[in-house]
Amino acid sequence: MAMRSIALFKVGRDYGVTFLDLKIAGLRDTASKPSKYEKELRAIEEELIGFMPKLREMYAMDTVLEDTAGRKYLARFYTYGGVIYYALLISPKNTLRTTARKLASQGWRLLVMIEKKAVKKTPSETDVR
Repeated sequence: MAMRSIALFKVGRDYGVTFLDLKIAGLRDTASKPSKYEKELRAIEEELIGFMPKLREMYAMDTVLEDTAGRKYLARFYTYGGVIYYALLISPKNTLRTTARKLASQGWRLLVMIEKKAVKKTPSETDVR
């Protein structure tokens, strides 16, 4: 799975409310672990810890989420004392923008969002020359 979209949210809710918010946004927990993506998750986390060092002190819980169309998302939740403070969502496609909007309407605060866009290879009529 090539990572194309990454979003970091400030959540500040307990487990039950967090997963209810995800369900309302159209994501469900598949109860599987993203073990084959540990290397990618670790690299992304190291970058995040660079500007948010408190993440290092929190317990990280990983899972795979799935939307109603069957698209998979990797999720890492940063918890402490039964509360999920931050959530990192990673998508292999550029489908995270819609999900981020839905989660923001649930009260999640989007802190960082990075999307990898494909470069257009052929010019079209609407391109400036």
